[in-house]
Amino acid sequence: MYRYRAYNATGQVVQGAIEADSIIVAENRLRASGVWLLEAREGTAIETSETHGVAVKRGELIGFFVQMTLLLRAGIPIPNAIARLADDADGTRLGTVLATVREQLTLGVQLHQSLALFPRSFPPQVVAIVHAGEVSGHLPESFEGLSSYYEWLDRLISEIRQALIYPLMVTGAAFSLVILLFTFIVPRFVSLLTDLSLGVPLVTRITISISNALLHGWPFIIGGGFAIWMGLKMTLKIPRYACLFDRALMKLPIFGQLIAMFALSRFTQNLAMLYRSGIPLLRGLEICKKLVGNQALEQAIDEVRTAVSEGIPFSRCLAKHDIFPPTVVTMISTGETSGTLDIALQSVADFYNKTIPRRIKVVFAIFDPVIMLSLIAVVGFVAMAVVLPILQLWNTR
Repeated sequence: MYRYRAYNATGQVVQGAIEADSIIVAENRLRASGVWLLEAREGTAIETSETHGVAVKRGELIGFFVQMTLLLRAGIPIPNAIARLADDADGTRLGTVLATVREQLTLGVQLHQSLALFPRSFPPQVVAIVHAGEVSGHLPESFEGLSSYYEWLDRLISEIRQALIYPLMVTGAAFSLVILLFTFIVPRFVSLLTDLSLGVPLVTRITISISNALLHGWPFIIGGGFAIWMGLKMTLKIPRYACLFDRALMKLPIFGQLIAMFALSRFTQNLAMLYRSGIPLLRGLEICKKLVGNQALEQAIDEVRTAVSEGIPFSRCLAKHDIFPPTVVTMISTGETSGTLDIALQSVADFYNKTIPRRIKVVFAIFDPVIMLSLIAVVGFVAMAVVLPILQLWNTR
């Protein structure tokens, strides 16, 4: 595989990749297609911002996968199908990507290698599944599986966003009210106490201190919060600390189990899709560990892959890590024994796909009253801080 820069018949400089036995063969093939080589070097992808910077939206990818499934099943060759979809999507990000893919196909590059030029649009599992479909001759089925997976992912994210709308609105309103109390109402009350020269109760002194901290120390609060955030971000770039952080998140009282379930759902869903497409288990584990979005689970998958490569059964490797629940291990062990590992993995994924939306609703059903009670407590605290000096004034009279 050669990465190249060349110019076409219109004099424009183009970039791409071509598979050939030697650079001379690559140059001859490019010239035969109307492209004149400027430079070329060995590699597997184009390392430029032009390709890596293009990211296609999830909805466009779903449409692309569905249309490819239909066109290929209708007997249309891959280059013609890509060309038709590139023309239909002209002027969009997907059209830009497919135009480059079409050029690569005319040069003899395989489809999965052409898609690999755009890692932000086509991640490793997509490239691997398309490759498996090309090798096995079941490319339409591969695109159908990809469309089902991306539809599941889009549906799950939509459900999470929908569940978050109301709690975030309540939290934002509560936070705004607290800020209003301590930065607008309490300072006016402080000036009144100063004029009356009253003794200040403890509750009132605490409220005044919080108000002064917000009024005069907000630059330090914002700066400190930003420094903590940057420090945490830099720390989490170290794999060891990122793993410990993710483990701590999964042990949180309310949200921990939900975080773990979401990571396991992504793992089983991706591995089932890859294994069903003909990707070997070891290769599937290698791809999946980068897709779970959890460093603790990624480390466990890496250790499982190492153990599997040494001949230890997959389910037994999973059982050695407490991050995989016993029920999941049992289901996978049954599928491994019966030769239906992909079905077992998909069953686990389906279980989590049904459980996660219900668990989100339960979590935020508890979360809403907690926010409201916290708001009532804050308002009550401020009200007490206001009322106590007034009562003290009343008693003195």
